[in-house]
Amino acid sequence: MAFDERLALEARPNVRVFTWNPPAISLGFKQAPPAWLEEARWRDAELELVERPTGGGIAFHGSDVSISVVVPRPSCPPISSVMRVVCESAKRLCGAYGLEATSVFTVPQAERVEYCLIQPSPYAVFLAGRKVAGFALRRFPNSWLVQGSLLVRPLPAVLAEALPRGVRAALEERAVSLSEASGKWVDEADVAQRWAQEWQEVLE
Repeated sequence: MAFDERLALEARPNVRVFTWNPPAISLGFKQAPPAWLEEARWRDAELELVERPTGGGIAFHGSDVSISVVVPRPSCPPISSVMRVVCESAKRLCGAYGLEATSVFTVPQAERVEYCLIQPSPYAVFLAGRKVAGFALRRFPNSWLVQGSLLVRPLPAVLAEALPRGVRAALEERAVSLSEASGKWVDEADVAQRWAQEWQEVLE
């Protein structure tokens, strides 16, 4: 996350696709840790806790593929156009696995999102009404930074077991992974390679 922030401060065009090891949760910028999180027990389970430089709610990592996009300002197109390109890239990625995805760019939101995959949020991608990917952004002095995550497989067991039962139940109801939606095994490395190729074609 510090690397993404540094890239944003450098304000050079950049797209980074990456996976997570060990499993982790990331908090949105200046988001307080949830009340249920006991950091010592969390670390003992060999789970990581990080804060993103972008907004949004808690994201779950370890069976997902994440992306960061740096767009220099002020020469970039409207940020709404940038976010459409980002969401469209995720939709096309779902299409590569035979899945038809939809995207949402605005939602009525009265309070801050606590959990990215569970609650309505702008800049999200859905499969049959369940969220598979979410994105957030932050304006830096000379750039925009976009960060997002696409769920490839169900959460790692060690991470799922560390979450409150209510959070796990909400995830099962409102979120879906590529593997679940397609009914077949999907590998994070394959998704990361396809997404990177997708962005190479966009940038060309």
